[in-house]
Amino acid sequence: MKNANDTSIPSLEPWVVEILANPITKKPATIQEFKSVDGVLDARVSLKNTLGFREWMAGQAVYEKWEANSKGYASKVESYKAEINYDRPIYEHFSLEGVVLDVGGGVGTVREFLSEHIKFVSVDPYVSCLHEIPRAKIEAYSCLSRHLNFIGALAEFLPFIDSQFDWVHMRSMLDHVQVPDLALIEAHRVLKNDGNLLVGLYLEGGKSGTVSSQQEIKHRIKGVLSFIGIDRWKDHHTWHPTFSILTKLIEDRGFVVEDVYWQPHWNNQVCYVLAKKSGCLNLWGPLLTTEVNRSR
Repeated sequence: MKNANDTSIPSLEPWVVEILANPITKKPATIQEFKSVDGVLDARVSLKNTLGFREWMAGQAVYEKWEANSKGYASKVESYKAEINYDRPIYEHFSLEGVVLDVGGGVGTVREFLSEHIKFVSVDPYVSCLHEIPRAKIEAYSCLSRHLNFIGALAEFLPFIDSQFDWVHMRSMLDHVQVPDLALIEAHRVLKNDGNLLVGLYLEGGKSGTVSSQQEIKHRIKGVLSFIGIDRWKDHHTWHPTFSILTKLIEDRGFVVEDVYWQPHWNNQVCYVLAKKSGCLNLWGPLLTTEVNRSR
């Protein structure tokens, strides 16, 4: 593994280099304007003095440790293959084509379900992920043997010029970002006119949208245990949207919902929302949902 002072040029295909931008000014940038960490172009911009950063950072650290150690699957090939089978119906329902940006996409496992000929780039704040893939995961996912365009970046500050992508894909990540509104504003910015946004997320209350009294009690107990220092129960999600909260966020940020798909394996708990970029971004829409987001 290369160290944090590595200055080598990251391996990005020419088309990615051509659309790079300063993640703050959004103006075109050359690859030399970015630093390199672990052989990865580092375009991360952190909101360190903004509410929620400490919680986001703690959650990110836990996720990276979990992923690197493969605790969830105990490094079993069969478990990763089962994951592939759970996810395959999603991408039989939705056909991602053209130029695809995977936000929070890590090592780009969604490529397992996409054509090898699409233009694909993944951005993620976990800059060392390419060096820490469990062996069993590599064996299960054939796409991991192929080159990946990867950039270290956050959803709130994408390092690309405007209107470049046909699809922005956000799977199991929007409930981990520090500022969901800003993440979708950025998705809107980098999508082409009539481009597609696909958001996949576990939703509170599932398809019914109703959180049961038992779930409420469970959340409160977890919150108390976390408060007194029992980290096993600590929740590292930054928010907990219901279906109505998620779709309101998407629509407030300049998208029109076109399709909704509930992933079969998760019993109407995990939803994928396809939304089309509308003609203009609703800059003056409400920045907060009317419902109160639960903090576990």
